[in-house]
Amino acid sequence: MQPKSTFFLLLCGLLLSGCAGAAGRDLKPAHTRPREGMLGVVFQNGVECLGQEAQPRPGEALYVSPAGSDENPGTRDAPLGTLASALCNLRPGQTLYLLPGVYTESVLLGDFGSADAPITLSGIIEDGRWPVLEGENQRTVGLALVESRNFVIENIVFRNYTDEGLLALLVNELTIRNCRLLDNGRASTDPDADGEGFGLNLVGVQNARVEDNRLIGNGPDRQRWLNYTLGTGINTYELFDAIIRGNLITGTTGGGILIENGGNVLVENNFIAYSELDANGDYWDGGIWVDGSYNVTLRDNTIRQNHGPGIVISDEDLQYPQTSYGIVVRNNIVSSNLTAIFVWNYGLCPPPGEALQLAENDFNRNQQPPW
Repeated sequence: MQPKSTFFLLLCGLLLSGCAGAAGRDLKPAHTRPREGMLGVVFQNGVECLGQEAQPRPGEALYVSPAGSDENPGTRDAPLGTLASALCNLRPGQTLYLLPGVYTESVLLGDFGSADAPITLSGIIEDGRWPVLEGENQRTVGLALVESRNFVIENIVFRNYTDEGLLALLVNELTIRNCRLLDNGRASTDPDADGEGFGLNLVGVQNARVEDNRLIGNGPDRQRWLNYTLGTGINTYELFDAIIRGNLITGTTGGGILIENGGNVLVENNFIAYSELDANGDYWDGGIWVDGSYNVTLRDNTIRQNHGPGIVISDEDLQYPQTSYGIVVRNNIVSSNLTAIFVWNYGLCPPPGEALQLAENDFNRNQQPPW
């Protein structure tokens, strides 16, 4: 799970004022070793920039392509050449279209966006070719949003980043849809993460929609796997008022979806399979894990052939009845896992009805009985 200390360490490091911004400086990454940047995020081989220092280009639509040039105006016929130049100068209401090709970049944005209009990053898919953000197992994160709001991210591939493909930290109003997050989190460089790696990592996020994405092969590499280091396809900590819907999550070294210390979250119509950590058969490598959260509904999900439990419900920090309540598990198909559902740390089994409600689920062919 997301270590409890990570969120507060990151929060304490968020110093978004009085820092050198992106405007008027070299946008190439200046460091090759992990370091904590001005946004409080440990990263390597990336570019940081602040919304207050953006120099927006005119127009509602901009284009970027690996074959373009940052000297171009950013039109479809004359696109920009780097994500850093394009992203670091966006303003609310603009859409950045990513043309197909491979972008070997990492960009961290701090204090971007407003409630008035979204910033949209939209990939253009042509003849089966996608825009691909490529980490080459050397960059920490494809895109990080820190203390920002009102973003839409769609139709983009995030691949081979060491810590996570996409990070949102202290973000309000976020939509991520129809993206591909592949083979991320193999070799985390953040000391606070204890080696854990993720496809998508949402920390302190409110009003989010994560829909119709594919997350395949995310989590730590083989050596960390042997040390039982956890990975997660969609990792969340303090996620509130959110929907996680219609995602396909397979081949994770660890678990499919984690909802930790969150509230008012709907998880529905997801397909989660082949999570495996081989951690002596414990609860780390299952389908969906809900811990220390309230008003979370899991419904209409298909969870099968995971090395651990299909569903885990826990109160790890003994917070019930202040939280760890209102968990509804309804109409899920949970098949061929270690066990269908594993519930722990409530002091009694099954837990009180106000903590957990089960209804109309299809639990079949799991190796062990529930609980």
